[in-house]
Amino acid sequence: MFDIGFSEIVLIAVIALLVVGPQEFPALVRNIGSWLGKARQFMGAVKTEFEREINKADEIKRLMTKEMEIAELHKELDPHRRAVPPSAPEQDAEAGSGTAEKNSPAVGGDSPAPAAKQDHGSSQS
Repeated sequence: MFDIGFSEIVLIAVIALLVVGPQEFPALVRNIGSWLGKARQFMGAVKTEFEREINKADEIKRLMTKEMEIAELHKELDPHRRAVPPSAPEQDAEAGSGTAEKNSPAVGGDSPAPAAKQDHGSSQS
């Protein structure tokens, strides 16, 4: 962050020792260390939040690109859809009813017996 070497830190510490005095100097160093720790923690949280938002923006950009590709494919597919006639629902219904009549048992024929009803409740004896 700052281009401060060891000699500059020692010079600042000596000046602070002379200004504050030897009795209050350790408390001052502890306070400065605490403030620096809080500042680093805050900057780390801001950096993490910033990176998270950048990742969200990248994800949104990727999804928008994908949506644009899908829209282009729909545009290309649309002329092909017009060329093929849609299937009529009546034709599907008629085809379905014809197969149902073939699979149903004949009147008077052998039809399976209804299943016996089972009692799952508690029995009273």
